[in-house]
Order: sequence, then structure tokens, then C-alpha cells
Amino acid sequence: MSISPRFGKAVFPLILVLILVQSACLNQPQPASQPKSVVIYGDSRTGHYTHQRVVSAIVQSDPDVVFHTGDLVEDGLVAEQWDTFNDIVSPLLETAEFYPALGNHERNSHLFFDNFVLPNNERWYSVQWDDIHFILLDSNSDISKGSEQYAWLESELKRISNTGKFIVVILHHPPFSTGPHTEDGIKLRDSIVPLFEKYGVDIVFSGHDHAYERSLHNGVYYIVTGGGGAPLYSQTRTSPYSLVFVKAHHFCRLYVADNKLTVNVLDINLKTIDKFTVAH
Repeated sequence: MSISPRFGKAVFPLILVLILVQSACLNQPQPASQPKSVVIYGDSRTGHYTHQRVVSAIVQSDPDVVFHTGDLVEDGLVAEQWDTFNDIVSPLLETAEFYPALGNHERNSHLFFDNFVLPNNERWYSVQWDDIHFILLDSNSDISKGSEQYAWLESELKRISNTGKFIVVILHHPPFSTGPHTEDGIKLRDSIVPLFEKYGVDIVFSGHDHAYERSLHNGVYYIVTGGGGAPLYSQTRTSPYSLVFVKAHHFCRLYVADNKLTVNVLDINLKTIDKFTVAH
């Protein structure tokens, strides 16, 4: 293609300028992308309006995966309650994967299993996401030494303990809590807590008590995140392991950056109520 003499002298400098500008743009450092995130929350139960507000706040944090620590509904045997739950969480399901743990209020109902398609036997299972390996347990089923679930948990922890991934466990009943329920009512400290310590679990998330609490025991963080909508509980006792207790509806946002796992806990107004980091 020939260039008209009328425009030749003007076009070549213009082309040169465009090439230089394009080259400069390509060499500019690109802004760092936001780290992928995970959300964990629990105990939505009867507080439908509050649950909607929690979900709305979670949606604004744009998670890739959402985990629930159990007690999704008040009575798992009532189909209408599952319809309400699904209506409320539908905005989350449009953009994020959703993995729940069984709570005691699910009442071992077939409606829970009809509502979700989950790995393994759907009671206890694992999920690999980015640099975090999640293990979900059923604290309503036998988890004592020698049980099927105990054997599966130890096998899974052995398999992943040397992979360099962060290990996060999710179950409904908390091994450590200062809320109104009986402290460690199902004796998890005697059964599976030693496994957490032996195989390097980083954080254990549970619900059951309707508040936020962070405890630390033998190098493992224990988080109670039961502020998904159910009526809130107050702190009823002290513990040498409890570091933070907040009576608030909330959710936990997790992300990995620079070999660190950060947990940012946000209330329904997206105000940070706690934040901590685990490093490898």
C-alpha cells in the first residue's frame, strides 16, 4: 500500500508516536490483582432478615467459595425452611461454590442431602481450593477414636500434612468456646484435637455458639463463627485460650497472599471486628 504524498510526512511521525506509547504501556507494572477469597459463616437458622443482610455483605466481598458451619435452618425436617434458605443464599450460589457442614438443627434430615451435592459421603469430606485444604466433619456423628470418621480424618490429614498447603477444618461443634453451650460437650479435645496438633492443622472453624470467638491452643486457632442470623449469644465464662469474643452477626473472609493465610472478620456493615494471619 502506498501513502499519499499529501499525508506522508504527517503519518510516519504519528505511527512512531503510537508505537512508542504502546511500548511504554506494555512495560508499565500492572496493578496487583485482588487475591481470591473464601467466606466461612454459620448458624443462619431462624433470623431470615438478618441472614439476608449477612448474605448481602458476603456478596459484596465477592468470594469464590463459601462454607457454612452448620445449623442452616431451624428444623431440617421442614421443607419450607429449606425453600427459604435457598431463596436467601441464591445470590451466593450464582457466583460461588457452596459447601456446608451438618449442624444439629439439620436433624440428620434427608432434605439436607437432597439439597446439596457434596464430595465423599456428604457427611465428612474435603475440598482443595487454591493453597488451602478444607476438611469438613460431621460432629453429630461418631468421631471418637476407632470410629469410621476418625479413621478417615487421620488418613486425610496424613495425606495432606506435607503438601505445604494451609489446612482448615470446619465442623459444627466447637472444641473451644466460652458461649452458653456446655464446654466441649462432645469431648472433641479427647478425640480429634490431638490429631489437629499432630498433623499441623492451622485453623478450626465451628459454629453452635451464636457469636464470634478466636481461641488459640497449642498453636492451632479455633474460631467460632455462629453469627449468620440466629439470635446472638453472650460470653458466659472465661478461658485461658480465648483471645477475642464479639457478640455480632458476621462472616469470616479468608485469602492467601505471600505464603500467609489472612482471616478478616466482618460484621453486616462490613466493619472489621477481628483480623489475624497464619504464616507458613
